Amino acid sequence: MHLTLHITNHCNLNCGYCYSPPSNSATMSYDIAMKSIDFFEKTTVNDLGIIFFGGEPLLNKDLISRVIEQCTSKTKETGFNYHYKVTTNGLLLDESFLGWASINKLEIALSIDGIEKAHDRHRFKSNRSGSYGEVIRAAEKLLKTQPYAQALMVVTPETVKHYCDSVEFLLNFGFKYIVSSLNYAAEWTDRDLKVLEREYKKIAELYSNLTLREVKFYFSPFDSKISSFIKDSATCQRCILGQYQLSVAQDGDIYPCIQFVKDGQGNKAFSIGNVFNGFNYDKLNELQIESKNGDSNCQKCDLLNRCNNNCSCLNWQSTGKISKITPFLCESERILIETADRLAEKLYKVRSNLFIQKHYNNAYPFLSLLDDIN
Repeated sequence: MHLTLHITNHCNLNCGYCYSPPSNSATMSYDIAMKSIDFFEKTTVNDLGIIFFGGEPLLNKDLISRVIEQCTSKTKETGFNYHYKVTTNGLLLDESFLGWASINKLEIALSIDGIEKAHDRHRFKSNRSGSYGEVIRAAEKLLKTQPYAQALMVVTPETVKHYCDSVEFLLNFGFKYIVSSLNYAAEWTDRDLKVLEREYKKIAELYSNLTLREVKFYFSPFDSKISSFIKDSATCQRCILGQYQLSVAQDGDIYPCIQFVKDGQGNKAFSIGNVFNGFNYDKLNELQIESKNGDSNCQKCDLLNRCNNNCSCLNWQSTGKISKITPFLCESERILIETADRLAEKLYKVRSNLFIQKHYNNAYPFLSLLDDIN
């Protein structure tokens, strides 16, 4: 179970594609944060993942520090384990915080969209000046203390032409984990789709070349789709509304996804309870049933169980309904899956050792880490 705490909606950037633009809403209180953690501890066996989210969560460093300090004390008393993660734009990352994060095992994921042209197209300040220079400096510091830190990358119709160049740049920069997503709320044209398909093919060639050279890395769009085939989609952890990751807004209300929390407060139509009175299981069941009532054409599709059609928050973001998908999602998923499958077939056919270990050996993450240490 992963708990996302929306600890502030304040932000020092004004990104053009942000689904929750910065506002002056109040930050989450320490009492609400700890009440949320106490509540969700009871829903899991012996560990809980805690994600600090914003806005820009490092604008509320004090709360992050107090929460982790308290949870560390609780671990010593009870043996219950916590895992911490924060997503940041990097502008407030400094050596002091990075050192503290390493000691307290706080995983940091950095939002960075690739090369300067791509990054500064949307990730700018209120005066429209770009943030690339500051983020690059933050990335250099971050990778020195957390070499496996994730790069969080958003691709839009305006930046898709830079997709492959941006992925290659991030890998060359030192990032080993790239979590990339498309901005589904944007208006994608047929021309944009053709550019996306071209870029996926270029990235597939890059992926193949690096893998054959035994360069270890993770690129979420391809690796997740390959896993959904090799490990069978039924065994992969697909998006099920309100099951694996839940969000708590600043008032303590619980939501089944981060997308339903905006301005620090949630869309009450999607609230499934609060940390004071517990879950509203009837509402959760209602939403889960609705999310499964998708397009009848999807039910006939061979790619049904490998497609993001089931991601309710993504559907809501792009159509306003949790069960309605857009033609763009359908076509972009088809292009992605077919590209990933061709890539996997190529690497398997030549018996790439790294590819086979990565996707067929369940112990690969552990063995890979040991290899890096040695």
